[in-house]
Amino acid sequence: MKPTQIISAITFSTLAASVSALAVFKVNYEDGSVSSGYPTTGSHRVLVPGNEPNLATAKDAVYVVAGGAHNTAFAVANKVVLDDPAYVGGGYPRSEFGFAGFPGAIYKDGDHGEYSFSMLFKDLVPSVKGTRDAPAEDVVWQFKHHGGGHDLHLALIGTNLVLGWGGNVYKQVIIDDVMPYVNQWMDFRFDILWKSDNTGYFTFDMKLPRERKLGHRLGHRLGHTVAMKNLQTYVTASPDGTPWTGTGSIQYGVYRHSANSTAGDTKTLIVYHDEVTATNFNATADPSN
Repeated sequence: MKPTQIISAITFSTLAASVSALAVFKVNYEDGSVSSGYPTTGSHRVLVPGNEPNLATAKDAVYVVAGGAHNTAFAVANKVVLDDPAYVGGGYPRSEFGFAGFPGAIYKDGDHGEYSFSMLFKDLVPSVKGTRDAPAEDVVWQFKHHGGGHDLHLALIGTNLVLGWGGNVYKQVIIDDVMPYVNQWMDFRFDILWKSDNTGYFTFDMKLPRERKLGHRLGHRLGHTVAMKNLQTYVTASPDGTPWTGTGSIQYGVYRHSANSTAGDTKTLIVYHDEVTATNFNATADPSN
C-alpha cells in the first residue's frame, strides 16, 4: 500500500534566528559508540539504557549497527522484548535515549526548534488487534514533557505509522502500511513553535525510500507534509487536568507503554535511528558541539 496522502494545511517562513541564540545537538554514531561520543556520566550526559538507573538492563536493549542512513557507517538500535524484565525502564517496556542535558535537544514555552532524523524498522512483525479495537501504540520518537507526557510523537500502531500531538489527544495516520518500507531508511523533520497558548504551529515532513532526496536543510520539503497552526504545541495539562511541569526534550528509541503480547502485540520490536539533529533557535550553544 502507498503512504497515506497528506495535505499541507499551511505554509510559512522559517523564523529568523540570531547567531548568538542558537543551540544545535547532533548524533550520527560514526564513532561506533551508543552515545555518539557524548558523555554518559555527569550532569551533561546522554541517558543510555543499561547505564542509567531504572532503565532497561538487557545488553542488547541498545547497540550500534553497521550501515547507517545515507551511506554512513553506523546507526543505533533500540530493542524491547515483551514479558522480559530486562527490557523494562521506568516501569514500562522501554529502551529510549534521553537528552535533557543538551540545550539543542531541550525546548520550553516560546522556543522555536527544528528536528531531523532517519529511522528504520528492523525485521518488523506488526502487532495485531486481536479482540481489541486496535493494537497497542509503540512510540518510536517523542518530544517528551519532563513533568508530563509527550507533546508530539510518532508511534507504530500495527502497520500504521501515526503522528500524535496535543498530548496524544489528536492523531493522524501518516503511513497506512509500513511493511513495504521495513529494513529501509525513512527521513523525517519537524519544525515547531512551542507555545502553551493557541499560537503555536508545527510542520512535519517525511521522505520515504526511493523518493527523491532533498536533504535535511531548512527551506526544503521531504515529500509528505502535515502542517498545523494556531494550536497549543507545548502542553500544560493532561485531559483530566493534571498539570505538566518542567521543560521538554527529544527522546527516541522504543517505548511500549501499553503493549500486551497475549493480546496480539508483537513480542520483539527493534528500531534504528541515525543522523539526528536538534536545533533550538532560542538557546545558547551546546558546550559539547
